[in-house]
Amino acid sequence: MNLPRWLSRVLLASVAWAGTTLPAAAFEFSDPFGDLAAIPSLQETGRPCPPTLPERPLNLADVIDTSLCRNPQTASAWATARSRAAAVGAARSAYLPTVSGSGSATRTVAGDSTSSSGFGGGEGEGSEFSSSSSGNKTRYSASATLSYLLFDFGARGAALDGARALLDAARATRNATLQTVYLSAVTSYYGWVSAEGALKAAQEGERAAKESLDAATIREQVGTATRADRLQAQTAYSQSQLTRVQAEGALRTSLGTLANAMGLAANTKLRLAEAPVVSPSADYTEQLDPLVTASIEARPDLAAAAANLRSAESDIDAARAAGRPSLSASASQSYTDTGTRTRDTTSVGLSLSIPIFEGFSTTYRVRGAEAQLEASKAELERLRNQATLDVYQAHSELTTQTQSVFTAQSLVAAAEESESVARGRYEAGVGTILDLINAQSSAADARRQLVLARSNWAAARTQLAQSVGVLDTARNPDLDTNMTPAATPTRR
Repeated sequence: MNLPRWLSRVLLASVAWAGTTLPAAAFEFSDPFGDLAAIPSLQETGRPCPPTLPERPLNLADVIDTSLCRNPQTASAWATARSRAAAVGAARSAYLPTVSGSGSATRTVAGDSTSSSGFGGGEGEGSEFSSSSSGNKTRYSASATLSYLLFDFGARGAALDGARALLDAARATRNATLQTVYLSAVTSYYGWVSAEGALKAAQEGERAAKESLDAATIREQVGTATRADRLQAQTAYSQSQLTRVQAEGALRTSLGTLANAMGLAANTKLRLAEAPVVSPSADYTEQLDPLVTASIEARPDLAAAAANLRSAESDIDAARAAGRPSLSASASQSYTDTGTRTRDTTSVGLSLSIPIFEGFSTTYRVRGAEAQLEASKAELERLRNQATLDVYQAHSELTTQTQSVFTAQSLVAAAEESESVARGRYEAGVGTILDLINAQSSAADARRQLVLARSNWAAARTQLAQSVGVLDTARNPDLDTNMTPAATPTRR
């Protein structure tokens, strides 16, 4: 059935004009299927990165938030997830018909021509021939075609299932990346805390060594101590200065490492608030087996591996469907105007495509997809074993650091008391300078050990939470709440 000529001309001319004059962006839509809405950008969530750091000194929460916002790993994982979401939309589009249009206009310009010829015979004989022609012609043509795939033995469904599985994997990978960035920020922060504490301990040791040197110098002057005592005190003081200089260097390094973990340049000037003292409670206990079980359920890398396994299963279905028939429907309307004649054509039809022989390509695609499925199963099993190892090691480290804190606290108390006694004995003239120096060195080392143990304990606690797959989701909504349990398995 043909459309009225005037309607055909209007429709086809509109399609041809749109297809040849409008830019491609005119046919783009932001998110027609709503798949990208599942992975909003930071700007869309209303939590874009502030252009500058807060004016106030930064605490641990600020460090974590800045890291999650600015670290390039976060941006990369986020963009990958959005790319996978767009791939799901592209797979959905296979269920919709496609419409294409084309049009052309051709102008033919013909010139004038004159020709003559004469044939002579005898006198009075002759003939002459001449001709001329001119004219311009314009030809218009336009066509529109609609195609719709009716049945393909599940190829579109397999492709959509695979795209969805890859989206799930990308989301889980994004969560794993966020947790990794979180852990890096916390570890770097407590590295700074440890370096800051070590510097304070070194400064305290230097101050005590200076007092001992002053005391030895006075006693040498009044004749109650030997020159050897003053030299030993001088050596201890110089050693304490060297320790302080090294601690200052370690502090600068820790600040650069922390800035890098926050996604900033290493030479960024950071103003950090004084870190609170963290220490485990005396009744701190954790069961290992429940944590291992929780890690199998909560770890995002395991969720990503499981999603990749589902994608590999869909790839097998898609490879098999590629070698099966497909049924499509099509309709087209074309219009041609040569100036002297017009022609409208409408066609509707069904097309059945049956692959007969493709050089065994389908067979090898299926075999390759099956091999990839086996590899995905092996990778999932490997990650499960790795998860149990990570939890076991993190739990062991946390247990060790918990005991280290308690031991270091006792060590500091004993070392400081020993230092006080040694100082009193030396000032009373009944102790040696060597006893005082040793006591001061032991006290300074004990203070450093306590600061390090507390920082290591705090970092180990976060490491255990990360190995289980659980971090502070309440304060950091960037982590999907449906990917991690609400409660953390560790407690303070």
